[in-house]
Amino acid sequence: MHLSVIIPTFNRSIQLNKTLESIARQSLSEQEYEIIIIDNGSTDDTADVIAKFIATYANHQIRSFYDSTPGLLTGRHLGAEKSQGEVLVYADDDIKASEDWLKTIQEIFRNPNVQLAGGKCLPAYEIDPPNWILDFYTDFEMGKMLPDLSLCDFGNTVKEISPNYIWGLNFSIRKSALYELGGFHPDNITPAFQMFQGDGETGLALKAIDRHYTCIYHPQNLVFHDVPQKRMTIDYFDKRYFYQGICDSFTQIRKNKGLVLIQQETSIAQETVQFLRVIKNIIWKRGNQSILNLHLHDPDFLRLRLNRMHQAGYSFHQNAARHKIVYDWILKPDYFNYRLPELPTS
Repeated sequence: MHLSVIIPTFNRSIQLNKTLESIARQSLSEQEYEIIIIDNGSTDDTADVIAKFIATYANHQIRSFYDSTPGLLTGRHLGAEKSQGEVLVYADDDIKASEDWLKTIQEIFRNPNVQLAGGKCLPAYEIDPPNWILDFYTDFEMGKMLPDLSLCDFGNTVKEISPNYIWGLNFSIRKSALYELGGFHPDNITPAFQMFQGDGETGLALKAIDRHYTCIYHPQNLVFHDVPQKRMTIDYFDKRYFYQGICDSFTQIRKNKGLVLIQQETSIAQETVQFLRVIKNIIWKRGNQSILNLHLHDPDFLRLRLNRMHQAGYSFHQNAARHKIVYDWILKPDYFNYRLPELPTS
């Protein structure tokens, strides 16, 4: 079974070089997979890194393409179009793949009933993470995850999971299934085009759930995700939650097959009640400690703040969707002919 590894990249030449090296040094024979790199309009030395990589690994099947259309969807769909493998293996340009990564994925898809696969996405922290970051891990019966940094660990046994629990940095799917599901939705749109942001792999996952597609988690389907210091800041989380609010609005509008405004704005009175509840909980946890000693990084304060950022992103997108250009974009049947529309003028 032949695999096509697809890596969209934009201005991350240093990380990309490490990613490509790890993919080239797999335990799986280089004859059993190809590497497709999509440069999404990089202005750094990405082109030189790619050229050197191709020259260094001349025995590998490596192809590179350039398309500057903004957004991660450019690389995802162009990579699928150019691929020759039965299974598409999507990876981000800031991961390091474990040695048996592709061998494991190939083994998973030997079962003809499997349509999607994911695995462990563990952190490669640039510095020791602050405690408040670790508070954002979610523990549940399957394992733990930190979606804000695309991290998950669902244990050391092979199991069937929901397609909602595989993310784009380590996302494998049969090529036939990708097209049957209508492909990915827009993702990682540049700030100037934020109104055209979509929900990425979420829309595809929801359709896979509706069709009862089988999705397998395997612990040896393992990648390490770079987490630089700049992502372990409140400023980054603010932007991440605003972005997630946009994504959730996109999902909601498509789910309702049209613009149905969901009131998420919180009134001043509701915010006051929430704030006082947070204060009460913190005092209860800390005993008689003075409220004056509360820190900005307290997880309860942070969640309240980030919830507001999520609401702001949601409202931004709902308002943008009132414009016909954005509204029609949200409801497109698919995004295989991916070209962003002109920005609305009013």
